Amino acid sequence: MKRRDFLKGVLPLTAAPFALNGIPVRAMAQSLMTQSFTCDQVNDRALVIIQLHGGNDGLNTLVPIDQYDVYINHRPIIGIPLTGTRKLIELDSSLAVQDQIGLHPDLMHFKMLYDEGKINFIQDVAYTNINGSHFRGTDIWLSGKTGESIGEGADSGWFGRYLNHKFQDYPAAYPTPAMPDPPGLEFGSHIVSLGFHRAVGIPMGLTLSNNPQSFFDQVAGVGGLLPEDIPNTEFGNELRFIAEVQKSTDVYAERLSQVYAAGMNTVEYPEHYHTQSASHYDNGLSGQLKTVARLLAGGCKTKIYLVRMGGFDTHANQGIPDKPSFGGHGALLYHLSSAVKAFQDDLKNLGLEDNVVTVTFSEFGRQVAENGDWGTDHGTSGPMMVIGKGIKPGVTGTNPNLSNIRHNRLQGFQHDYRQVFATLLQDWLGANDGTLYETEFLEFSQQKLDLINNNYLDGMGNTVNYVADMGCDPTEDPPDGVNIEPELEEEVAIQLFPNPASEYVQVSIESDRLTPASISFYNMQGVLVKEKQLALRAGNNLAKVDLNGLASGMYIARVIANKGSHFSARDLGTQKIVVQ
Repeated sequence: MKRRDFLKGVLPLTAAPFALNGIPVRAMAQSLMTQSFTCDQVNDRALVIIQLHGGNDGLNTLVPIDQYDVYINHRPIIGIPLTGTRKLIELDSSLAVQDQIGLHPDLMHFKMLYDEGKINFIQDVAYTNINGSHFRGTDIWLSGKTGESIGEGADSGWFGRYLNHKFQDYPAAYPTPAMPDPPGLEFGSHIVSLGFHRAVGIPMGLTLSNNPQSFFDQVAGVGGLLPEDIPNTEFGNELRFIAEVQKSTDVYAERLSQVYAAGMNTVEYPEHYHTQSASHYDNGLSGQLKTVARLLAGGCKTKIYLVRMGGFDTHANQGIPDKPSFGGHGALLYHLSSAVKAFQDDLKNLGLEDNVVTVTFSEFGRQVAENGDWGTDHGTSGPMMVIGKGIKPGVTGTNPNLSNIRHNRLQGFQHDYRQVFATLLQDWLGANDGTLYETEFLEFSQQKLDLINNNYLDGMGNTVNYVADMGCDPTEDPPDGVNIEPELEEEVAIQLFPNPASEYVQVSIESDRLTPASISFYNMQGVLVKEKQLALRAGNNLAKVDLNGLASGMYIARVIANKGSHFSARDLGTQKIVVQ
């Protein structure tokens, strides 16, 4: 029996109040029972994903106070100071020592959200064999893969797979009265990203580069009809794909325009940085979140929204000498936190705060030490932020260990990014294990994080459980024999970065002894096209290989130890690399 059917049967029993030791039972039940959300209410929920493109610097976002001396030694110019008018913002002195963090001074709005109990900071998030390429790294996060499992690429994204399962037979069977809107909406791009793609069929979302009224005007202004008889050829398949996209766009354009017109905003969204700056003065995120809030207020049922802001590739001028907290990165963090705070306040005023959770991600973090250009270079793990009334506030995980670095990069990580997304799919959107299986996140159902609040105390003294009831999802259980325990990742002895590469590639090699070795590059026909001799020491080794002269394409890099010695040769590993 479904929970809501059970409640229908028992709720009438409380219609006539009676007293127990002088206390009305109805009043006592309201104060002692935990209130949960119905299936219809869970189905009204949405997830907003904010992409911070470029690789956000986590160490200047969340400064590890417990390791401040080590931190500032690595960042004497751009490190955030402990004192002064632009000092770091101490988040919460009641946290354990290893959890103590200082927010960048331009994250004052995140501090406000923390004090309101509406933000959770997730520390040290990454995945195995992290990729230092902006494009491949982003594809990995959007596809739900790792540096190894993505292989030559991905044909679908994790929210595309989720939406494809939830809204089957899209677009042919949609819109419907229950789902009159596109399953996904993307802002800040002219093309739909990999995240909304599925293995077969058009993407599960539309992209809006402007507000929906402008989008409708643009669609209405497109003339001409596609041919009815499309040839059964490769060209025909592409044309058929375009036809389906155009048809889907036509169907939803007017609806989105109407929903947008019916909605409203209740707050002013920030437009500029508080200080005139040479870069990133304008807030590029506010308008996107403002549009999302207005669509939701107008009744939009879209399940996943993707918004983005760029500029986080802070190789230079991240900070300013003598003014370390100013500079491009500070402006970006101000735009992020101020726009999210305005969005959250807007949702509250609109009565939608129970329906929306927001999460941030960036393709990688930055290196520990600053470079010579007042910036930082590509690193490994970084933080994520989850925001909403329904989340459990706090800090998940501890500060990254600044003593565990190699080649200026943090080693290891505490949380796989798929743990975060699987938690939001299941505990916020109500996906059961069968749906996680279809999304290819099933193994993380056993590794969820404590992000959704099951013990929220409202202003009336009632306890509210925001964790979704998985019984609302009718999906059948995963097939028998499917292992939901996490598989142990085999340690990779070699790593290549950047990948894709152009002029050169750095090769990180683990060796258990001093030994001669070689790295060989083969094209996809198996022909050796390049080889470099190496002298490995015990531990980690870093070799730079010149790629000039290699044609663009896919290659296999193979490292052989004991090459040229009297010992038997040992294969230390192979990795694919794309040369651009």
